Amino acid sequence: MAVSPEFTVLLDVYGSLLTRKERDMLDYYYNDDLSLREISDNENIARRERREAGQPPEGNYPENDTITRQGVRDTIKRAEAKLLAMEEKMGLVRRSREMRAIIADIRKNAEKAAVRAYQVRAPKEIITAASDIDTLAEQLEEYLK
Repeated sequence: MAVSPEFTVLLDVYGSLLTRKERDMLDYYYNDDLSLREISDNENIARRERREAGQPPEGNYPENDTITRQGVRDTIKRAEAKLLAMEEKMGLVRRSREMRAIIADIRKNAEKAAVRAYQVRAPKEIITAASDIDTLAEQLEEYLK
């Protein structure tokens, strides 16, 4: 399975809308860079430890349930599909990228205007206004982080 950095961004934005199991599996796979086997092994160890501690199983799984690599893969694929569907419907990541590009253009043009205004000895309020535009765009950039 090829790891796409796009899913890391989608997980950050929409991860809280996934089930805990889906979110954890994607986090292990994309952020911790674990293989399907490592995730499966870690999940099975955690499940065994919960059983031994007398804790109830998570979800509707039998007490002696284990998860295979295929089960991990299926969970990851299902969660990826959910993330893509959420982005398709809401477009938060796409809009954020578009806004960042617009802000970069605003900042570039504000800087060009300030430099040009200074070169032609424009009134100080024009130079100040161009600088203020750049400062406001910078604040928008910070807001999007």
